[in-house]
Amino acid sequence: MNKDRHRLSFLVQEWRIFAFGISFQFFSSFGRTFYIAIFGGEIRSTFDLTPGEFSYIYSAATLTGVLFIPWLGKRIDEVDLRPYAISMVVILGLASFSISVAPNLVILFAALFGFRVTGGSMMNHTVVVTIARHFNKRRGIATSICSLGVPIAEAVLPILAVLSMALMGWRMTWMVSGVFLSLIFGPVVFWILGSLRQDSSVSGDHANAAMRTSPPSATRREVLRDIQFYRLAPVLILPTPLVTALFFHHATIAEIKEWSLEWLATCFVAYAGATVVASLAVGPLVDRHSAKIVLPWTVVPMVVGLIFLAYGTSAASAFIYMLCFGLTAGARYTLTAVIWAETYGTRYLGSIRAVVHTITMLLAGLSPALLGWLIDQHVPIGTTVQVFAILLIISAISAKGIVKRS
Repeated sequence: MNKDRHRLSFLVQEWRIFAFGISFQFFSSFGRTFYIAIFGGEIRSTFDLTPGEFSYIYSAATLTGVLFIPWLGKRIDEVDLRPYAISMVVILGLASFSISVAPNLVILFAALFGFRVTGGSMMNHTVVVTIARHFNKRRGIATSICSLGVPIAEAVLPILAVLSMALMGWRMTWMVSGVFLSLIFGPVVFWILGSLRQDSSVSGDHANAAMRTSPPSATRREVLRDIQFYRLAPVLILPTPLVTALFFHHATIAEIKEWSLEWLATCFVAYAGATVVASLAVGPLVDRHSAKIVLPWTVVPMVVGLIFLAYGTSAASAFIYMLCFGLTAGARYTLTAVIWAETYGTRYLGSIRAVVHTITMLLAGLSPALLGWLIDQHVPIGTTVQVFAILLIISAISAKGIVKRS
C-alpha cells in the first residue's frame, strides 16, 4: 500500500513532465510513417503517383531531414527546452498546412520534410533527452510512461483519420490538424513547460542523485572511439528502418498475403496494446537491472513476428505479426533513452543521440525505397523478411557480448 501511494505521489509531483512527454509523443505521430501512410492512397491519386514514386519522394524527404539531425539534435544540449520544443510544434503545424494546400510535388516534398524532421525525428528526441536528464533513479519507468503517447496515437489516430477523410477529405483533415497544433497544442506546451527548469541539465530536485550515480559524461568524439558503442547501436537502430519499410508497404503486403486492409488496420490495436504492455514492463526491469542486460532480448518478439510474416498466410498470422512488433517497439521506446545515459552520462546526451538518430533516420529513409525496389524486382517478400530476421539476431548476439564482458 505504501509503495502504491509512493508511486502515485511520484506521478502527481512530476505531472508536468509526464504531461509534456506523453502529449509530445502523441502529436509527433503526425510525422510518423504509420500515420502518413494512411493518406498514401489519396496523395498518390491527387498527384498521379505510383506506389514506387511516392515511396521515393517520401524517402528523399526523410534523407534530406537526416542532414539536419546532427545539428538539431545537438542544439538541445545548448538551448532552453521551451523554445526548442515550441519550434518543433511550429514546424509540424506548418508542414500540416503545407500538405493541405500543396499544389505540386515541390510543396508535397517540403511538407513531408517538415513531418520527418519533427514528428518523425526531433520530437521523440526532445522527449527522450528531457526525461533522461530530469530523472535518474526512475529513468526507466519515467521513459516508459512518457512513451505511452505513441501507442495511444497508433490506436486512435488511424481511425480518426479515416473518419475525417470520409467527412471532409484528406486536405481538410491536414488543415484542421495544422490549426490544432498551432492554436491549441503549441500554447499548451508553452504553459506545461513554464514552471519547469528550462535549461538542458538535470533538474535541481534530481541533480545530486544524478551526480552520485551517473557515469562520467563522455563527449560525442569519445563515444565514437568506443567499441562498445558499435556493439550496442545496431540492436537499437535496426527495428526502426525495418518497421518503417514494412509499414509503408502494408497495402502491397496485404495484397500478397491476401489479408484485407481493414483487418490489417484492426491489427494496429494489437500493435498499440502490445507496445503499452512492453513499455510499462521494461521500464521497471531497466531500473532494477540495467539497459544493457535488457536490450538484446527486446528484438526476440520482432524476430518471431517476422517468422509469422514470412511463412504465415492466415488472418491470425497478421495479428501475431503486429502483436510481436508492438512488443519490440514498446521495449525500444524505453531503452532508446536509458541506454546512452546509463553508458555515457547525460551532459552530452543530445549530441550522442543525434548520431544514433541520424543513422536510424538514414536507414529509415532508405528502407521503404529499397523494399519497394525489391518488390518491383519480384523478390519474394518472405525472402526479404527472413534476411531482416537474421540481421536482428546478429545484432542481438553482438549486444549480448557486451553484457558478458561487463
